[in-house]
Amino acid sequence: QAGVLDIVFKLADDRGLLLLDMDDLRALLGLVAEERKDISTEYGLVSAQSIAAIQRSVLRLAQDGGEHFFGEPALELADIMRVNHDGRGVIGILAADQLVLKPKLYSTFLL
Repeated sequence: QAGVLDIVFKLADDRGLLLLDMDDLRALLGLVAEERKDISTEYGLVSAQSIAAIQRSVLRLAQDGGEHFFGEPALELADIMRVNHDGRGVIGILAADQLVLKPKLYSTFLL
C-alpha cells in the first residue's frame, strides 16, 4: 500500500489539492477509488483492495485518536526547541503513558 499512497500524494501535488488532515486524506482516497482506472493508466496500478486497506488503516488510526496529531497547525520545530533565561537548551519530554497503549498510533507518531 505504500506505493498506492505515493500515487495518492503525487496526484494531490499534480492537481494542486490540499492535504492538510485526515479528512482530506479520506476524501482523496475516495477520489482515487472513483477514478481508479484513469489514475492507474497514468500513475501505475491502483487496486480497489489496496485503497480499501488504506482506508481501513486510516479509520483505525482516527479511532485511536490520530486526528489530534495530523492537521493544522503543523508542528514547528521552533515550538519544541527552546532555551531558558540562561541560554541553555530545554529538553522536552513526551508523556506517552496513554499513547503507548495504542501501538499503531504510537509508532505512527514517532515515525
